[in-house]
Amino acid sequence: MHLAAWKQTHQSDKPVQEQKMVQRWEPPDDGWVEVNSDEAVSRFGEKGGGGAVLRDHHGAFLGAVCQFFPHNADPEAVEVLACRRAVQLAIAIQATRVHVELDNNTVVQMLNQQTRNLSAVGPWIQEIKEMLNTLTEFRVAWVRRSGNIAAHKLAKVGVGEERCGVWVDSPPDFLLDVISDEIPNLV
Repeated sequence: MHLAAWKQTHQSDKPVQEQKMVQRWEPPDDGWVEVNSDEAVSRFGEKGGGGAVLRDHHGAFLGAVCQFFPHNADPEAVEVLACRRAVQLAIAIQATRVHVELDNNTVVQMLNQQTRNLSAVGPWIQEIKEMLNTLTEFRVAWVRRSGNIAAHKLAKVGVGEERCGVWVDSPPDFLLDVISDEIPNLV
């Protein structure tokens, strides 16, 4: 009884919290490949990992990559390196129309900028832009972390297990639950 009274008193003092926007993965337009890419850094900040997943407009898995980046734990740099690896995989599977989605708006802006990037990650940004320009069409957009769950899981495996891996046509077992949850309902 005493605990209930305490909770009631203290909960009324708290402002009402806004509900977080939850975004689910959405398939790309017909004929496009969606590339979701993300980064993760270790708890103690000494290493990073990147991950990416490629899917078609039906939500079908096309490929994935996880990459370990020892000695690089700068979130922005690791995000850029993960994106670079993702675009390399998209080119390797011969995707021609690619929609890249990242949950780091700064990196999205860098990739969409027409001018040369002079930051520390500028050379990698330029390399990604050059790769994207070899495609028939491409888009780079921001997505909420909740719409980028599969890529983040791959990034966490990359850093946590210090693992590098590539999967084509068939996802790794540890990703099946996320991929299957995100397949759109087709009527």
